[in-house]
Amino acid sequence: MKDINDPQKVQMKILKMTYLFSLFPIISSLIAGEFDILFGFVFGLVISTLLLRLKYNNIIRALSMEEDSAEKFIRNRYFIEYALYFAVLFSAARNANLDFLAAAVGLFMIKFVVILWSVVDLLRDTFQSKFDEYK
Repeated sequence: MKDINDPQKVQMKILKMTYLFSLFPIISSLIAGEFDILFGFVFGLVISTLLLRLKYNNIIRALSMEEDSAEKFIRNRYFIEYALYFAVLFSAARNANLDFLAAAVGLFMIKFVVILWSVVDLLRDTFQSKFDEYK
């Protein structure tokens, strides 16, 4: 994540990488004819995308507040976000047309991609520094 100073650009990169990684489970569930898995995964992925955008908007809004009120605001928004996670997972568990596990994976797909991306950047930087030492 080299563009850390431009949050809009980072958000778009995260979404592009997430959708790129998500093509494999989407296409494989389409080919296999497992539409409940497809619908659950897409449901979780769409909600995850909306929650990422909501988090971005909340952070921008909190930056214009005083420190104490911003802290309360972000803390309350995180509780609301966890309630939304619960509602999505609960609705996926109760709906027969949505696969619960696929919805959970879709919901956390952005988190998986960010962690994977961070590990790859860390390894790339480590190997690059080792390579520069040997030159």
